[in-house]
Amino acid sequence: MSRRWKSFILVGVLFVLLLLLGSWFVTKENGIFVKTQSEKQQKSASLEFKNKEEIDQMIKDSHFKGSVLIVNQGQIFYKQSYGYADRQNKVPNKNDSPFPIASLQKMITGSIILELVKEGQLTLETTLDTFYPEIEYSQTITIQDLLNHHSGILMEEKEPENILTDQKSQIDNVLNTLTVVKSKEFMYTNANYTLLAGIISKLTGQTYEENIKKRVIEKLSLTDTYFWDQLPEAETLPQPYYYIEQDYQDDPVPVNEKLFSSLLGAGNLYMSTEDFWVFIQSLTNGQLFKQKEYEQLVGAEQEGYQGGMIYFDGLKYSEGILGGYDTVIYGDQKNQEIVILFANQPAAEGMRELSERLYQKIS
Repeated sequence: MSRRWKSFILVGVLFVLLLLLGSWFVTKENGIFVKTQSEKQQKSASLEFKNKEEIDQMIKDSHFKGSVLIVNQGQIFYKQSYGYADRQNKVPNKNDSPFPIASLQKMITGSIILELVKEGQLTLETTLDTFYPEIEYSQTITIQDLLNHHSGILMEEKEPENILTDQKSQIDNVLNTLTVVKSKEFMYTNANYTLLAGIISKLTGQTYEENIKKRVIEKLSLTDTYFWDQLPEAETLPQPYYYIEQDYQDDPVPVNEKLFSSLLGAGNLYMSTEDFWVFIQSLTNGQLFKQKEYEQLVGAEQEGYQGGMIYFDGLKYSEGILGGYDTVIYGDQKNQEIVILFANQPAAEGMRELSERLYQKIS
């Protein structure tokens, strides 16, 4: 064998040895990397489990009964139901149980108004006399005033004598009951949003309910959202309770159909926590609005009540109360960390206080 061939063979052997050595090194390094990643994942999972345990205990200690949905980093992090929907028959609350969302409905009504603004059918400066000239000072009250409760309209919040069976009677109830003052200070009243519901109908030629079904329920594929008079018969609805020294004390003045019938656009809708979360996302993810578009229309850069939500310090909060039913959303404006609580027995410490503590736990 010539010297040249010996040299070729030696080079080949060295090359094979280098390949084997490189393969062993890479495999070893990958093994270390995988081990490190695995340790990090286990640590993260352990912290997440501990966090969920602490959240669970915090909620139990508060005597809250109902459904909880918590979002962390834009994803559902915690979803759990507590207590009974019907204590007497031992029927538990479920994650998909529909609860009366009370005043949280105002942001849904407000979103449709803002959609109509986006479509050019009205502006935030359009005055109320365009639709209801019979209301005193209506020529000075704008759509923005109605959205933000600066209209000067006042109305006693009480149930009507009879169930209001159609939209006309529901709006007439408001028109016949409200009073108006010149002051444009903040004065919260359901009347503002019932009038906005009527304006939606006047502009679209469809009832408020038809607009909700078309523009919200169907568009967002919501499966557990109903009007008060269209609830599924097979569903055991959460009954309202209070914690007074002990759990499940009956609501002394439970909400009845007469009151529900008077809350057009302002609090006659039932939703599950997950359906409500889908709606909240739609205000910023492009389904209904893009984030900057919605924030600009609703005025989220200003502190205070804007279109159904209270904005402050980069956060948002809203609460709806109907007797023993109490619903809350609390979180950041970018929907990265959000707490949604739907209760049929409110937390003993207060729903806002519980939602704030839960938010601090995840932020």
